[in-house]
Amino acid sequence: MAPLTGINVVEAANFIAGPYAGMILADLGASVIKVEAPRGDPYRRFGAVYGDSSLAFRATNQRKSGVVLDLKTDDGMNGLHALLADADVFITNWRPSVAPGLGLTADAIRRRYPKLIWVRVSGYGQDGPRSDLPAYDGIIQARSGAAISGRDTPINTNNNIADKVSAMFAAQTATAALLQREHSGEGSICDVAMVDALAHFYGADISSGHRMVGAAPDLGVGTNANSDATFRSSDGFVTVSPVTGRQIRRALEAAGVGDAFSDVMSADPSEIFQTFANAISPALRTRTGIEWEEAFAAADVPAAAVRDFTDHIADPQTVHNRVYQQVTDPSIGEWLIVRFPALFDGEPCDAVSLAAPALDRAGPIDG
Repeated sequence: MAPLTGINVVEAANFIAGPYAGMILADLGASVIKVEAPRGDPYRRFGAVYGDSSLAFRATNQRKSGVVLDLKTDDGMNGLHALLADADVFITNWRPSVAPGLGLTADAIRRRYPKLIWVRVSGYGQDGPRSDLPAYDGIIQARSGAAISGRDTPINTNNNIADKVSAMFAAQTATAALLQREHSGEGSICDVAMVDALAHFYGADISSGHRMVGAAPDLGVGTNANSDATFRSSDGFVTVSPVTGRQIRRALEAAGVGDAFSDVMSADPSEIFQTFANAISPALRTRTGIEWEEAFAAADVPAAAVRDFTDHIADPQTVHNRVYQQVTDPSIGEWLIVRFPALFDGEPCDAVSLAAPALDRAGPIDG
């Protein structure tokens, strides 16, 4: 099953947020055509290049086909309009001032393509005091509070969380708009601002401590969100994540320090996990991560030896779940694509298995 089979998507986006949204739709069975300028998406040159593109680009653009269009020319715009004539969804992540310069305003799109769903991803939104400023992942993390929440020193995650969270919301927005079109018969112009996406993402936990109107922030909310920690084992690291009192007791007992339980549970609520960590940490250095993983599993305590990605890919559960599929990439050889995480009636989504489009093969189309 591929739920979005028959849905045509045109993606004119660079770097991560827009392309990742397009990839999610492709993973669900949509036919996605990536539109690139003659030099290609700059993300192709982000990091070491294998063949014609970086591995990061390939991992963000799987299952798509591609075309090269110079949108600064009449021929290029004619080619884009030829694609949009058959499209259900159009994804862009341009600054708000770019599209009007190409003649692509909301009104123009509604008139020419009344059933088209245009998802516009941007850093700050289509208007407002910062709307046309450049915005990349780290900038949005800094602006949204994500870089400082729960810490004394700001730190950005190393996995482009603002881009990918925004992409997930953009893909969800596209599918919601497709359902809405089934009822209304009309397309829509949808906007996803990255800074808004992170506000929603952190709203379920960390930022909730700052949302009591007229009251001082409850900074303990962010601390309480940290219910796991990574500890040194004899050969590496193990992450232990007890949440309930029962799990804390069992973890301490499994580590041979069960007598610390009363001290842990009598600590101030904001200090419980740190007290637990102080009690268990020395014991965890005495055995390997895998040995502790097995010991905690026997005690029904959530824990895992810390693995690298090579270990993860080879992990028996990963293999059992059929997370990765080997395909042939003409540019570099064999390549693993990762499937959409949901199962449909017990089976992975049966989407087309394409590597990322090669720029030199993503030829121009006739306008």
